[in-house]
Amino acid sequence: MPRVNKSTKTDDMEKSPPIDLQELMNDVALQTTDVAIKFPSRFTFSWQNINFSGQILRSENPGKFSMNLVASLGYIPFSSEDKTRRRDLLTTFTPSFIKGDCNLSVNSQIQMVSLTEFTGPMNAKRLMEAITYTLIDMRENFKSTQEAITN
Repeated sequence: MPRVNKSTKTDDMEKSPPIDLQELMNDVALQTTDVAIKFPSRFTFSWQNINFSGQILRSENPGKFSMNLVASLGYIPFSSEDKTRRRDLLTTFTPSFIKGDCNLSVNSQIQMVSLTEFTGPMNAKRLMEAITYTLIDMRENFKSTQEAITN
């Protein structure tokens, strides 16, 4: 489990404690190996109550790889379940769907997709580093989108 710096309780409990990235990366390195990854490779995991799925693919260019990481952030209810809530969520998220920031799956799940490209060798340690950086970089986007869906 990644370690974070402890912070004292304040009135502003919305803020997450700061993350010690080097310590987090050391923890990740201890849990991974340098075993080569077979392609295509698919994986799933959960982080901060968000389910992720991903895949690693070889690029058409030699020595390049791409990682697709999909965050499943919540569902838009079907009209028969809650017509008003569906309309409100579609109104809220349509601009994000148009811009390509979010996708709406065939089962009405709102998803955020991240594409990362690599060069050089692909192994478990490099994959975990890329996932960690991506999650830290997009953490606020994931959380705010998920909160908009659940509220």
